[in-house]
Amino acid sequence: MKENMKDTKETTDFIVTTTSGTRWAATGTSHANVRENFWMRSPSLIATVEAGRLFTHEEEAELKREKLEDMCR
Repeated sequence: MKENMKDTKETTDFIVTTTSGTRWAATGTSHANVRENFWMRSPSLIATVEAGRLFTHEEEAELKREKLEDMCR
């Protein structure tokens, strides 16, 4: 019997810059996929989409740690 497997496409990290200048981290399969699925859902708000990470792995870990510390207060 053949197993049903999900179509698992490789995703990449992107940086979305809005027209106001705010930068957001996004993950998608392509630039077009990120534009289509950006949470604000308004393509007119997106100025650019570029491949890359908004934060390094170390910065992300530190931000998560700070967030947890803040939540415990």
